[in-house]
Amino acid sequence: MSATTKLKWKKITVQLRYMYEELGIVKSMSDEAGSDFQLYYEEYCKKNNIDLSELNNKHNERIQKLYPGKKKAKETPVSEYSGSTALALSQNDEVEEAHGEPIEPEFMHHDEKEMNDTFSKLFRKLAIVLHPDKLENSGYSADKKEEMKQMFTDAKSALEEKRYFMLIDFAERLGIPTPRNYKQQIKWMKRELEKIRAEVAAVTRTYNYSFAETESDDDRDKLIKKFMIQVFGHDPTNNQQKDVDITT
Repeated sequence: MSATTKLKWKKITVQLRYMYEELGIVKSMSDEAGSDFQLYYEEYCKKNNIDLSELNNKHNERIQKLYPGKKKAKETPVSEYSGSTALALSQNDEVEEAHGEPIEPEFMHHDEKEMNDTFSKLFRKLAIVLHPDKLENSGYSADKKEEMKQMFTDAKSALEEKRYFMLIDFAERLGIPTPRNYKQQIKWMKRELEKIRAEVAAVTRTYNYSFAETESDDDRDKLIKKFMIQVFGHDPTNNQQKDVDITT
């Protein structure tokens, strides 16, 4: 193995760690903005003399097409058609699953299994040191035991969620040798990196996230107006505008 290969492995591990952190942040921003989006949406309708409940009922068929599985508008609180559903609706006039898992081609299954086997072995090495049963008579302080128990829990979650870089981090902290199949790891991590980037992009295209990024009421009004045009097929503030047929 060349030094360059190991450096490439280190680089992509850092990139993957960063992308997971970014995904967590943008998801949190989007989730936190949901209630604010909702309140502003309702205030926008009041300000423009729009009866949102009546609008939902009038466009129930369109709403059902955009949000399959939702109850009929007349049976659903107005709030369920605003901020809470904005997460699933892209600004690019397409309904997207922001948190959906892409279907992987058959040829990837072998690599997935090998990666899981590789890091399952690393997890077992970590468990020899971190498992709560191993810590009982270890001589560590109570605080150190709690820290290591938490590390064991995090390592278990990391294996289940395929966040293998966390297992690498824990192994390095504990002086446990990490798997050396660097080329194979690089290949897998490249695919994982693209998948996480796509998830980040999907979340940042949602209305909730965009609302979190707005800095003025003018920007918020434009965003709400765009959202309503997409949901209802027309601009409710413009009575002369006709509905758009979404079946074409």
